Amino acid sequence: MKTDTPSVIFTWDGIRRGARMCMPLAFASFFGGVGFGILAGDTGLGLFQAMGMSALVFAGASQMVAMDVWTFPPSVLGLAIAAFAINIRHVVMGAALRPWLRGLPILRSHAALLMMTDANWAQAMAERRKGELDAAILAGSGLVMWLGWVSGTGVGQAAGTAIADPKTFGVDMIVPAFFALTLPSLWPGVRHLHPWIVAAVVALIVHALLPDGTWHVVAGGLVGAAVGGLSRE
Repeated sequence: MKTDTPSVIFTWDGIRRGARMCMPLAFASFFGGVGFGILAGDTGLGLFQAMGMSALVFAGASQMVAMDVWTFPPSVLGLAIAAFAINIRHVVMGAALRPWLRGLPILRSHAALLMMTDANWAQAMAERRKGELDAAILAGSGLVMWLGWVSGTGVGQAAGTAIADPKTFGVDMIVPAFFALTLPSLWPGVRHLHPWIVAAVVALIVHALLPDGTWHVVAGGLVGAAVGGLSRE
């Protein structure tokens, strides 16, 4: 029997509920933004440049790597390739959301995807499995994380410029610490470890052959992603 129950909706209430659910993650996003802001200031970016990057890019891992490999003038192609390699997982994440979002007008579905991060994607998928119909929770949860990230960037950049030598306070360890804290949430289990191993081996080999630059990051990310994508499981 046919039903008039919609398969998906997008409401202001969903945005508010998503924001409330993700508030703890917004605080984490703020402190991550502080770390990025300090790195950005140490690299030479001004307050509005750093906050503008966070507002437009909104990609924690990619922005951290960008600051680690930043040059003057910046290598736009190298930065773009590195960001692509790191964020290629979003292709799969977006595909997983396709059954949920395909019933929405394109502007609303893209508004939700624009706010997608690893954390709120996982939260939204969990809610969807519980029967949630309102896809706006993805946009709402991402919005508060975006606000935390951008505001944290401003605080970090301002604080960083007030420190004569940020490395004295261990600022140079922010990037490795950031990824170390991120790894547990991304751990796929031993059965799905092979893409990680392949990526690490390729990155080490490329770094040995090309010690200058960041091609080892790009090579490891692309090969690891390809192995994961080609895996039957």
